Amino acid sequence: MNIIPKIELNKSGSDDFDYAKIYKECFVDLDKAIDKPEIILGIGYHDYKGELYLNPTHTIGELSAIIAPQKSKKTFYKRATIAGYIGGQAQNYFPSMISMRKGEPYILDFDTEQGKYYAQRSFRGVQEMVGSVYKNYLPFGLKKLTDDERVLFIDAVVNDPRYKGKIGLICIDGIADLCLNTNDIEKSKIIAQKIMQWNEGCHIIGVIHKTFEKDRATGHLGSFIQKKAETTIFLNITDNDTKNSPVKVVQKDSRGAPFDPFYFDLDLTTVTPKECKEPKW
Repeated sequence: MNIIPKIELNKSGSDDFDYAKIYKECFVDLDKAIDKPEIILGIGYHDYKGELYLNPTHTIGELSAIIAPQKSKKTFYKRATIAGYIGGQAQNYFPSMISMRKGEPYILDFDTEQGKYYAQRSFRGVQEMVGSVYKNYLPFGLKKLTDDERVLFIDAVVNDPRYKGKIGLICIDGIADLCLNTNDIEKSKIIAQKIMQWNEGCHIIGVIHKTFEKDRATGHLGSFIQKKAETTIFLNITDNDTKNSPVKVVQKDSRGAPFDPFYFDLDLTTVTPKECKEPKW
C-alpha cells in the first residue's frame, strides 16, 4: 500500500503557493531549444573540435564563489573581477579576463567585513583598475548591520525599482556574514535560497573563507554556496612566510570548461591566456 505523505503548509504559505504558475515555470520541455547561459565574464579559452571558445566562468542566473583563507588577497581578486567586467584598463592586470558586458548594467558591491575607510579604499580600487568612473557601480559597506539587517538591505537594493532588472553583477564580500552562525543548518538553507533568488537576470559572486583542513568553504552556509555555485575559485598563498608572496588561482568546480590555474601578486599580475585567433563565444 502506497502512502502519500501529507504536506503541511501554513495558511500564508498555502495562499501564496500558485501551483499553475510554478508548474509552468518548472516544467522542462525536452523538445524546446534552450539557449546556453549568457557569459558576463570568462577567463581564458578552451578548444572544442578545433575551435577556441571563451570559458563560461561567470554566467547570468548563476552563482560563483571565491574561497580563500585569511589575508590571501581575496578582496583584491574580487576587485579585479569587478573591474574586469567593467572593462577599460582592467585587462592590463588580468589579460585573460574577457568581459561580455552589454550596455551599462548596475553592479552592486557589498562588503560586510571592512570599516568605512578600508571599504572605501577597496571600492576606489575598482575605479583605479578600470581607469575611469563607471557611474552604475554601487558600493555598500554593511559592517555595522546585523546579519538579518544585511539580508534585508541587500534584498531591498536588488528589488529597488531603480535597479531591478538592470543588474549585471552582484558581489558580496563576506557572504558568511549574512548568517550569524554559519553552522546553523536551517538558517543557512534559508540564506542560500534567498541568494539564489537574487541572481535572476544577473550573476552573483560570493567571497567566503576556506576551512584550514580542506578545500571547503566554512560552515553549512559555505557548503550550500559551494554546492550551488557554477564556479568555485580557490586562492592559495604560495609562501606563508613571505609577505605578498604570489597567490595561486585555481578553479576547483565548474559546470563549463574551467580555466587553467594562474598566479598573481600585488606588484605584477600575470595571466597567460591561450593564444587564439578570433575566439568564439
